[in-house]
Amino acid sequence: MNLDQDLVLAYLEEDNIQRAYFRVRPLLTIHGNVQEEAVQLWPDEGCLRIVPDRAEQHTFKDRMRTLGSYCAVDLRGVPADAGKIRTNKNYRPERGEINQYILYSDAVKPLPDHTFFDVLEGSVEDAAALAAKSITPLFYIRCSDTLYGPVSKADPAKPEPAAEAAATLHTLETPDKATHLILCMASPASEAVKPAETPAAESVPEKAAPQEDAPLPLGKSLDILDKTKSHAETLHNLDQPVSKGANLLHAAEPAPSLAIPPAHQAPLSGTPLYRTQVKTSVPQPKNKLQEVVANQWRVARYEPPADSLPAGTSMRQVDNPVENACRSLRTAWQVPEAHVQLIDFILSLDGMQAKLEPRLTSAFADSPLRKTLVHHLEDLEAERLAALIELDKARSDVERFRKNSLASMSEKARSQYTSLEADKAKHEECISQLKEQINLLNAQRDELLARVDDLQQSVLPAALAKALADHQLNAPVNGIPLRMNCVTGGSCKAEELISRVTSAAGIPLSRNEAVALLALMAVSSRFGITSQSPAVVSTVMRNIVASLGWQNGYAQQVSAEQRPMATLASVDTTPAVLMTALANFAPLPSVTKIMLARTPAQQIASPAYMTDSWPILTLTAAGTVADAAVDASPVSFAAFKAALSEGRVVTDDQIDSILADLYKAVQPLSGKASAELHQFIAVCAHWMDGGLAAACDWAILLWLLPATDRTSAAVKTLAPLLQEYPLSLSALNQ
Repeated sequence: MNLDQDLVLAYLEEDNIQRAYFRVRPLLTIHGNVQEEAVQLWPDEGCLRIVPDRAEQHTFKDRMRTLGSYCAVDLRGVPADAGKIRTNKNYRPERGEINQYILYSDAVKPLPDHTFFDVLEGSVEDAAALAAKSITPLFYIRCSDTLYGPVSKADPAKPEPAAEAAATLHTLETPDKATHLILCMASPASEAVKPAETPAAESVPEKAAPQEDAPLPLGKSLDILDKTKSHAETLHNLDQPVSKGANLLHAAEPAPSLAIPPAHQAPLSGTPLYRTQVKTSVPQPKNKLQEVVANQWRVARYEPPADSLPAGTSMRQVDNPVENACRSLRTAWQVPEAHVQLIDFILSLDGMQAKLEPRLTSAFADSPLRKTLVHHLEDLEAERLAALIELDKARSDVERFRKNSLASMSEKARSQYTSLEADKAKHEECISQLKEQINLLNAQRDELLARVDDLQQSVLPAALAKALADHQLNAPVNGIPLRMNCVTGGSCKAEELISRVTSAAGIPLSRNEAVALLALMAVSSRFGITSQSPAVVSTVMRNIVASLGWQNGYAQQVSAEQRPMATLASVDTTPAVLMTALANFAPLPSVTKIMLARTPAQQIASPAYMTDSWPILTLTAAGTVADAAVDASPVSFAAFKAALSEGRVVTDDQIDSILADLYKAVQPLSGKASAELHQFIAVCAHWMDGGLAAACDWAILLWLLPATDRTSAAVKTLAPLLQEYPLSLSALNQ
């Protein structure tokens, strides 16, 4: 493809707004579509990077932005050695510059009012509305096989039928996924600018005078056959295609007339012949431009591409492979057992997944979840671009700043480091002493509490029984204290917490399951766990609590006589965790309660669940699970919640907008449960694989589905709303 001395319709885009980088994509010339040739000639995407010409260094950015999305690359009258298209020295695909060639900006101009015309189908009364769709300054309107125009896009008015002109019509698919019909006319400006012609005297030899055929003498026969050959050989030699020069109508010069010899016989006599006027129907003159547009429009829309066939080509019927494939696929799809095999084969075709993904994802393009994710992506992209700008500024100043301040900062940092190391050693010694004292006090406290429990179970009941007997008020005193002693804990990173839980649980746990358990313990004061094997789940939870160093504050309640009693917890202590199998229990402040049941129905039937619903997690645990032998350092509850709360980016309003349709289809949650659901999504959106979508899926599974009636009507209502949430949809269909 050579664009020298040509006018090109091109697509202009600003691919980097921050740096005002522009590039142009050649689309069409009067000879046809050039997009595929541009990709082959200028990889990677068939575009040319526009660089400012020397004459417009200061007006380049403003002028490029006024051209719009479509412009003209005008190389007419430009010498071939001017080098308007050159190699891009800044070509770096790994850094984002994927345009291998550059084009100087003086060749990029607005679309002219000639050469290219957009052809739009519609009514002439809608010229103003059609003007908004046109990509060229002047356009034509095709209405009922009649072409009207041209119409000015800037000042559309009702047009007249188009005048006669020589033109060609091309179908153009533009980069913005639109299809246009472009009418191309050879403009006077393009015809005027042509390379200088070579003088005829220097390049074209003088033509020889045509030789006239000698007349055949009268009375002599014409011998044109070779008498040495047989009749069959003569017929075979005569069976040859007609030569291209046989039609004298297409000859370069008119054939010379044959010389007619003078007549020697007497003139003819008889009835004279007179030329009379014969009335014939004269065809009405037609507009050639109308015929060209109508024919090419019909060919482009209704007729397949065709080409002239050579003489003697055999003709046969060819089946449409697309129709055969659709017919076969429709027949095979009627067999349910063949669905998986058909889908696997279709996905295995080259490039099939890349074409199917936009079609599949377009169904959810307007969902609240996708809108929220796109909003977050746009914010992140804006922050990334701002960070890149700040990074460029910092890189330009860092060398000078480093030279000026390195010496003074090094000395100051060295002195501060020495002082801080001394303070750190003192503080660590104090911390170790305080921890020893705390552990000693905890041991004394445990000893005293054990003594108190012994006195309450042995001495105190006897004394009370004697006193009540003396006063004739003898009544049994029941109750066994269930101590939960919290200890001092430290800090820990969120990734380490997740690793501890997954490695010490005793059953295979995915990352999202581990994050969900940790988030429930962080945001919910009580939550339920159901399983077909509650005993195994109890062991798993005991292993998880031990992996966090919370075993001193962990207790299991199996009877109503056990009375949970938690010690007062300071800021940096471990939490008190109670696992109970009782349906009803007395509320305990500052204690995380884990409700254990065999089925979700047992949790929902609890009177406490009626007043304040809590999340219910179904944990799959099969086989035997051994107690994990872990000796983990304790993690304080405050540090535990702070580690999981890092990186929260989603707001309550965004969560409500995502789950608005589901809220209408399920029973309302209590205020406390709704607040815990928001905190759960905000925590899990940062740590779960899948981000915000996975966090919403888990929240629906834990809070909304347990409180939903699993009747057929409810399933039909909720199923369309859960298409983006695979875990919840699977649980709903079980």
